[in-house]
Amino acid sequence: MKKKPGSQPLRCAIYARTATVKKPDEDNSITQQVERCKRLAKEKEWIVSDDYIFTDSGQSGLRVNSGLKELMRIATIHPKPFDILLCTSIDRIARDTDLVIRIHKGLKAFGVEIHFTEHGDIPA
Repeated sequence: MKKKPGSQPLRCAIYARTATVKKPDEDNSITQQVERCKRLAKEKEWIVSDDYIFTDSGQSGLRVNSGLKELMRIATIHPKPFDILLCTSIDRIARDTDLVIRIHKGLKAFGVEIHFTEHGDIPA
């Protein structure tokens, strides 16, 4: 998703998940995932509001957890509160490919794209 000249900056939500509870300085902790997403947003001149940072710590990636459910619920609000979901990698959203596809389609239906810091983006 590209910003049109003269338009408002794109707004982002962030989702971070860990399967185990980690300390903030541990590799791939919630804190580190959020910081990587914020860096990408800054590079692209996108806006991240702390109101739209959703996390699930110590949660399996085989189901839709509470933070992701809340993100998806908020994505349905009109006017939409964010244009892009930032996440470090596809497996942070879910470990089940079918589930990731359903989440992607659900967000896309409300005009929200998914971008990853590590592995590119899901094609529109």
